[in-house]
Amino acid sequence: MNKKKTITIYKKFQEEFDIDESAISIAEKLHLELLEKNPFKYESFYLIAAVCIYTVSHMLPKKITFQDIEKISHIKKEEIEKCYNMVLETE
Repeated sequence: MNKKKTITIYKKFQEEFDIDESAISIAEKLHLELLEKNPFKYESFYLIAAVCIYTVSHMLPKKITFQDIEKISHIKKEEIEKCYNMVLETE
């Protein structure tokens, strides 16, 4: 995984949604775990990051929606939701 790309996308999410560093670290760790699983090897790096941010947001006081992520990432909420459902199926 490209570390510079990782820092950039997660920094953007952190700034946009005011997410603390520990939650960002959890999202990055989840991202690495998903990349090790076969169904996610060919998914967009940014799509997986969006799904990880959405997943981690469930631990935060302010939930982030698919629509919120779509607004800043330009990834369609349907794609984020589809990939999120894949995550749930693989767990």
